[in-house]
Amino acid sequence: MKEEGLSVGAVIMEEWRSMVRDKRLLAILFLTPLLYTLMFGYLYSNDRVDQLPTVILDQDNSSLSRQMVQAFQQTEAFAITSQVYRETEVERMLASGQAKVGIIIPADFEVGLKRGERPAVLTMIDGSNMVVSNVATRGANEVVSTFGLGATVERMQQEGLRTEEIQSAFQPIPFSYRVLYNPTYNYGVFLIFGLIGTVIQQVLFLGISLTVTREKEQGTWQRFAAWRASPWKTAYAKSAPYFLIGLVNTFFTLGIGVLLFDLPFRGTVLPLLLLAAAFIFALLGIGYAASLFSGNQVGATQVTMLIAVPSFLLSGYTWPAEAMPAALAFVSKLLPLTHFLEGVREIFLKGNGLEMVLPPAITLLLMGLVTFFLAILVSGTAFFWREKGVAGELPEAGSTKYVS
Repeated sequence: MKEEGLSVGAVIMEEWRSMVRDKRLLAILFLTPLLYTLMFGYLYSNDRVDQLPTVILDQDNSSLSRQMVQAFQQTEAFAITSQVYRETEVERMLASGQAKVGIIIPADFEVGLKRGERPAVLTMIDGSNMVVSNVATRGANEVVSTFGLGATVERMQQEGLRTEEIQSAFQPIPFSYRVLYNPTYNYGVFLIFGLIGTVIQQVLFLGISLTVTREKEQGTWQRFAAWRASPWKTAYAKSAPYFLIGLVNTFFTLGIGVLLFDLPFRGTVLPLLLLAAAFIFALLGIGYAASLFSGNQVGATQVTMLIAVPSFLLSGYTWPAEAMPAALAFVSKLLPLTHFLEGVREIFLKGNGLEMVLPPAITLLLMGLVTFFLAILVSGTAFFWREKGVAGELPEAGSTKYVS
């Protein structure tokens, strides 16, 4: 098929040749789907969430209550990490993230069961992650129900009752639970924060990744040779507008979520400001470095998108970091979105202050400092600048040429 000298077959062959010549594009087209499929399959290779950190409050401290504790310990879903003596300590450990589940055994638990009463065992669950809360609720219910059956059978056998009489008289221990931070299991509360963070990341990556490559394509990058001795000026001038845009976007989008969609906001503004600034700083550092090392806008966008695409899944939203294979759990800690969303949950859902937001904020600041430092360090070397005729010397403004 031809039209005005054009041949469809020739254009198709030309497109194939272009892809073959662009090795990076070829790798993205064929290797990226394979690599991401392998990574996501590996992410869910642990087909269940288990070993949830669990804190115990045994107010009865009887032989039967200790058996209940042992029953929780023997399940794969729970890993008892500590024992406390007040309910406020259970709530504190759940708020700080030291535990995901709290088990409270009431006083007179053994005496009540022997009297035929039904004392309730309370399970407190960190509901800021719905995957965790679902697993904890189901697992605790199974443990309490199974233990209640065993305790009732043992008591009635001691009283000389037959199996049929035991089954007809069986009354299970009531399963009582309290889901903190998201008691209604509202999936919107859980998911919208993650999606907002992902969108902010995508927008900033797209904006900052084009800032240097746009200059290269327009042929104006060489004007920054005058700042070769102070390359931080280029990084600052190029990043500052996007930093302000990022802050505005963060507060605007989260504000919409709170005001229009009734998302909870139990914290204060100052920790959120610190966290947002650190997150944006880290994104700009990564995006600026990607832009600096890319020859054109398409290349910079490709690099940043390779980072952005798996971030949401690896951030702990769809699958908790505790259930990830060790290698992917390590990778998730290298992604800015992971630490930002961790801080967002601390502020919005748990109402925690600076003491809980500082660790993710400091991690994000370090990410930004490292990436900006490396980018600034190499951008002042002869790798990026060369005077016409004499390599390695400081060129005059307007007499330099970018070396890709």
